[in-house]
Amino acid sequence: MPQGEPVPIDVTKPSLARMYDHLLGGQGGYASDRRACADLLGLAPRLRELATINRAFLGRAVRHLAAQHEVRRYLDLGSGIPRRPHVHEIAREARPDTHVVYVDNDPVALGQSRLILAEDATAATVLCADIRDTARILRHPRVARLLEAGLPVAVLFGWVLECIPDREDPWSLIRGLTGRLPSGSYLVISHLTHDDPDIRAEIGDFLRHTLGRHWGNIRPRDDVARFFAGLTMLGQNAPGDVARWNPGHPPQPESGAPAGWVQYGGVARVP
Repeated sequence: MPQGEPVPIDVTKPSLARMYDHLLGGQGGYASDRRACADLLGLAPRLRELATINRAFLGRAVRHLAAQHEVRRYLDLGSGIPRRPHVHEIAREARPDTHVVYVDNDPVALGQSRLILAEDATAATVLCADIRDTARILRHPRVARLLEAGLPVAVLFGWVLECIPDREDPWSLIRGLTGRLPSGSYLVISHLTHDDPDIRAEIGDFLRHTLGRHWGNIRPRDDVARFFAGLTMLGQNAPGDVARWNPGHPPQPESGAPAGWVQYGGVARVP
């Protein structure tokens, strides 16, 4: 099967997109996804909260970029099963001419996205691709149109860089991608982290056993900070707990996650 094509749905095996949707309160998915989430939460009960923190941060980041920086073009990599408000809906509150390209290769995520977004092709495009295949993604006509005007593009990675193992060097992927973006574009990353290598290994082993090739690494904070190397952070001096990212407002309280677990990242501007 060509890279980037959705795999057939095997309802006996969990899907990361469906598991994430279930952690956010979604009622879809299959019994395999619900069992996997129950087992995962037995190991790390606060992952449901961290999923909610991730989702809320992405919404704040898009709202801020649209309203304060006039960003009208978005590339949502690993967009998952659509949940309202969608990225294009958030951005269009401030910029009605926004266009978003959603990229995923999960068949359920793609099917639901295409069904929902078929109502307004001017607002969004759904692209089937593996997020690691950035060359193919950037060649797609809709993505090429996002880039060709030379206007800023915001690229979103929320709970998806964890799917790329260290051996595949996701840092090079980010450097190569940001190097192709127009000057003044933005990189938005939210990544699951834990300070304890034994806990990272335990959860990582469970997810690799559960998801197979669709899982990579939970990382320490320093490794996530490397994704922002050479970029200018927005709203903070360095990557941090995304629960507290809210430019222009008083500092937010700590996320409430237990010591060690942090949804880590931020927003950075491409030179």
